[in-house]
Amino acid sequence: MSLHQLIYLSKASRQLDSVDFLKLLTIARENNINLRVTGSLFYNGGWFLQVLEGDLPVIQDLYRKIEQDDRHMQAKVLYLEPANNRTFSRWTMNMINLDEEHDSKYHVLRDLLDAAVKGNMIDGLSAPVKLLKVFSDDNLFGIR
Repeated sequence: MSLHQLIYLSKASRQLDSVDFLKLLTIARENNINLRVTGSLFYNGGWFLQVLEGDLPVIQDLYRKIEQDDRHMQAKVLYLEPANNRTFSRWTMNMINLDEEHDSKYHVLRDLLDAAVKGNMIDGLSAPVKLLKVFSDDNLFGIR
């Protein structure tokens, strides 16, 4: 098995509430523990950005299922690369709903998601690469 990281972006097909997010997170955690998948899901302004970490065939299959999920539209892979280590090793699935986070430390994540939606670079890096760097360099968000 070789560890890979897949990052995708998708638009929510409808407005999601806290019950929807809890259900999504609970199912993802239950499934991912058996698949040995880790990662994090970020949501802001109707957009999802998700990092999946695991064996390549497993995360590719998981992404295909996400593409078929009626909660997602316009899904596209932004990043798929081998990895030496898991960035989100403590989490079968973490989630940060940026629409509900008001602490100033989350502005960097909002900027990253906005850059991903627009296809912009941040500090000379693509949004997915910058996201991995943010979580690799420090533990500001306490999710490693």
